[in-house]
Amino acid sequence: MSLEQYTVVQLLTNNYQNRGVCAGDIGVILEVYGDEAYEVEFSCEDGTTIAWFAVQQNEVHPHTESDLLKASQLQASRSQ
Repeated sequence: MSLEQYTVVQLLTNNYQNRGVCAGDIGVILEVYGDEAYEVEFSCEDGTTIAWFAVQQNEVHPHTESDLLKASQLQASRSQ
């Protein structure tokens, strides 16, 4: 399933912890690279960019409201 540019997505993998993001973090698709990958920007709640990079399509899925709440709780627990 290919998603569109500006779709809000949730990361499904911990493969990018060295870039400051973990499974459960929320990002926005900035660019769609065919049927293989997306360029995604991950940000803090205040809009500050954490990182942006390409991910494989199977590493993200469209977010839901409950995903957003979980991501907010994860970010809060990391900052303590």
